[in-house]
Amino acid sequence: MNILLYHIKGLFTVLNVLLFLLLLAGLAARFQKKRLSARLVITTVVFFLLCATAYLPQYLAKQLERQFQPFNPNTLKLHPGKIYIHLLGSGYGFDKRLPATAQLAMVAQGRLIEAIRIYRQLDSSVLVCSGSTLLQLETQAAVVKKAAQLLGVDSSRIITLDTPTTTKEEAAALAQRVGIKASIIIVTDALHMPRAYKFFSQQGFSPIAAPTNFKILEPENNIGLKWWPTIGNIGLTDMVLHEYMGNIKAAL
Repeated sequence: MNILLYHIKGLFTVLNVLLFLLLLAGLAARFQKKRLSARLVITTVVFFLLCATAYLPQYLAKQLERQFQPFNPNTLKLHPGKIYIHLLGSGYGFDKRLPATAQLAMVAQGRLIEAIRIYRQLDSSVLVCSGSTLLQLETQAAVVKKAAQLLGVDSSRIITLDTPTTTKEEAAALAQRVGIKASIIIVTDALHMPRAYKFFSQQGFSPIAAPTNFKILEPENNIGLKWWPTIGNIGLTDMVLHEYMGNIKAAL
């Protein structure tokens, strides 16, 4: 079941759905099913407008992002013990010509900035970098560690988890490394936080959320142009669909 959901989640994008509907409409027309073909074309147009205009994707994104508030380090400044700031992996491009900070994807850069913001205000904090590698390249955890050091993080206050490939594996690896009694802060995208929080809670942690990379801002993006279709709205719809499908998988 999990394997099936994984593949469905990867295929269920706005573009793929639109192409599938248009293919069905073309087949219906080919076999003289004109009424069915017309209905499918109308469905395609309606689906496109729902995903390409701002109303639905921003509403759905808001439901995910508003579940957790931005983290305030002042609430933990007097925390007596060690605090682990787990910066969840989010992609990089290995290129020896570039400094580690430039190898990180933009999402990863945003997460790293938030993690360092928290790290600098908590004297007892330890930065946790995680993520594996493909094709025997340097692991994402190692690249993020280098980037953090370039930005002034003490190497003695960084640990790496080099094997996880998913958020669920990151939670399990951290539990094995530091134990579920440890105080942890999760740093990830606001859209992704509800699912990440669930995985870490399932491991037995009592995590603290530090969402970042918010898609819906106040005042809301493009207030005067919500009705205009854009590629950005389609991309946001894909992100939201990815998270909702991931939440379904996590619940099984």
